[in-house]
Amino acid sequence: MPHIHAPGLVLRFDPQTLAAQGATYTGKDDEELTPQQYFVCIEANARDALWVPLFAGPGPGRRGIAAAAKSGQSHWTKSSSFYHSTQLCRIAHKTAQRASEVAYDHSTPKSPNRMDLKQVPTRAEFPDDTAFRPMSCNMAIR
Repeated sequence: MPHIHAPGLVLRFDPQTLAAQGATYTGKDDEELTPQQYFVCIEANARDALWVPLFAGPGPGRRGIAAAAKSGQSHWTKSSSFYHSTQLCRIAHKTAQRASEVAYDHSTPKSPNRMDLKQVPTRAEFPDDTAFRPMSCNMAIR
């Protein structure tokens, strides 16, 4: 049974699958996204959701996520996480489901990886809808 995509849900996605399946994003075309990368949902509707890629290390412009804001599997809760407010993805629900399968996301609807809703980045922190373009343009996806 697939997850219900809602703010605060964290899934591990395969970015190549996202790109191949038509996901869009607001990042630069040289932003490196790696296989089995975590993403947090910040907004969802009946067709798709907005997901923020999370990075394991700090970097210029990246904001940290407090360990206390995380719940779920230890691989998620014990690792550090950062996000950048220029990077946002629009992903159809079926594409998200497939990309999480390819990335071997082991969370389940009964035991999801989550971020405390009070700590989830807000939509206002990210570029507006005119900034989205196909993820397949990103040449740095591994």
